[in-house]
Amino acid sequence: MPAKSGSGGIVGSSFSFTWSHGGVAPPWRSLLLTTLVLAGNLLLGAAPEAWVFDRVAIGDGELWRLVTGHWVHSDFAHALWDIAALGLLSALFEKRLRGKLLLVLGVGTLGVDSWLWWGSETLRFYCGLSGILNTLLAVGLIQLWRDTHHPLVWLTGLGAAAKICVEMFAGQALLTQTAWPSVPEAHAVGFLCGVALGLRRCPTTCSDSLVRPIPPVSPR
Repeated sequence: MPAKSGSGGIVGSSFSFTWSHGGVAPPWRSLLLTTLVLAGNLLLGAAPEAWVFDRVAIGDGELWRLVTGHWVHSDFAHALWDIAALGLLSALFEKRLRGKLLLVLGVGTLGVDSWLWWGSETLRFYCGLSGILNTLLAVGLIQLWRDTHHPLVWLTGLGAAAKICVEMFAGQALLTQTAWPSVPEAHAVGFLCGVALGLRRCPTTCSDSLVRPIPPVSPR
């Protein structure tokens, strides 16, 4: 039996999981990654001292913190919000990213770390997924736009950008209150990294898709 994919607008096209033997094939990479992150946070607890981004410790050679700092959280609520968002976004975009999920998260990590180290030298401690999740959101939305050209994709992207701008102006997160102060600039850097990566992967098709082609005029 040929494979079938779900449909039904923007949501249906996002969750276009493959049907196999009468069932739906889940996004296994996303489920595995989310489960591992959840288990790690439950095991390590809030803001584990040896894992968070600590500028002084990194300067002393503890370079693993540049990676692990993004995967631990300041408290349970912080972890719950970020891990839920990771599960949702990775499941939404896993198939469309065609195996590039870890690459996207890696680029976000590199971009946010660069800003933390060179762009915010007064910030000593940092933790949480939210910065690199914005990279995943931006790349996923660009790919979703390429695939569907649905106007809701643009509205979602503009809404995310507006939220980040408001948070930067207010100096705090809009939806959450965590034990450590929010760093909206990291969200902005992550989002911009995602936009740059998404457009780099489709420089021609993304720009061309914004303009409706003019049909040729047939000679009389």
